[in-house]
Amino acid sequence: CGYNTDQILTQLRDCAQRGVKLAVFPEFCLTGYTCGDLFLQRTLQQGALEGLGRILEASAGLDLVALVGLPLMVRGKLYNCAAVVCRGQILGVVPKTYLPNYGEFYEGRWFASGAGVDGSVNLCGEQVSLCDRLVFACTNPDLPELVIGVELCEDLWVSDPPSCTLAEYGATVILNLSASNEIVGKSSYRRNLVVGQSGRLCCGYVYADAGEGESTTDLVFSGHNLIAENGTLLAERRFGTGLTISQLDIGRLCHERQRLTTFQSRHLEGWAEV
Repeated sequence: CGYNTDQILTQLRDCAQRGVKLAVFPEFCLTGYTCGDLFLQRTLQQGALEGLGRILEASAGLDLVALVGLPLMVRGKLYNCAAVVCRGQILGVVPKTYLPNYGEFYEGRWFASGAGVDGSVNLCGEQVSLCDRLVFACTNPDLPELVIGVELCEDLWVSDPPSCTLAEYGATVILNLSASNEIVGKSSYRRNLVVGQSGRLCCGYVYADAGEGESTTDLVFSGHNLIAENGTLLAERRFGTGLTISQLDIGRLCHERQRLTTFQSRHLEGWAEV
């Protein structure tokens, strides 16, 4: 966890120097995805929390929002989570809704689904929202249309992705923390999913995938990172290292949503907005 945290901090500083405002890291980036039964060990869970604390401290001097993945024990249940960090604060934590438990995936062995979770947790000395329905609205008056929604890996691959509802409740950018392995033909299917979802929801979609160094098992991870906007692929990286960077036109996305009479918008009643 210490090594992973060091790598994340290096990338975060590089992001800040390049003017990046949203930095998304892969699923379980603080621990690694292929930890198996080690996920149940308190040592690993605590190591991830210590790493998050270091990232939180470093973020105070960085002008960006960062998303990192970690296992989080809450009231006796372990969740696969994305922590949203900005300028020394944890804005909220989103648990994964759909847990793959087929083929090479065994998440149901270790984790509880975040479906319906709506509460808070004490994290790094802060009382933080823990909810599967969080949206994060930018408070900068120059970016009032920037609203972030979060899902994790398998959440995109199901018949009713959480991002559909998040977009209806105002999210203009969906950020996905993923650890999607490689098999023949999967990369093109993954690309189509991301690009298609960005078009269906008239949103920006950022997909950060686990890559080099993730696993010593028989799984292969390519770091297939994707950035799409309203049905167009803007940036892609596969079997490489480093940052994948692009720009999103939030104003254009909002204009498209107004123009399309079939795009459904809802009120945030009963939802958590940060």
